Amino acid sequence: MDNNKNIALLLKSISHPIRIQIIRLIFEHEILSVSSIHTLLKIDQPVISLHLGVLRKNGVIKVKKQGKHSYYSIVNRSIIQIIEIISNDFHVN
Repeated sequence: MDNNKNIALLLKSISHPIRIQIIRLIFEHEILSVSSIHTLLKIDQPVISLHLGVLRKNGVIKVKKQGKHSYYSIVNRSIIQIIEIISNDFHVN
């Protein structure tokens, strides 16, 4: 039962359009800073930080601190496969 709960939490953590965009960007670039994500998505930095926190808390991404800067990367790269499968198979008109 715990495994089902973990799966549900993982899916819930990626179930926001901004978080999906963030995951795709980090996957594409391998490692990104908050300011890079902010610049690429043109979304306010506090909003980006909030969503990064959700993704980090649920084990989707990890952070590496270098001085004042935080760099994010994907923990389990299969998460992008989940997103791509859903986006390819699920079309909303």
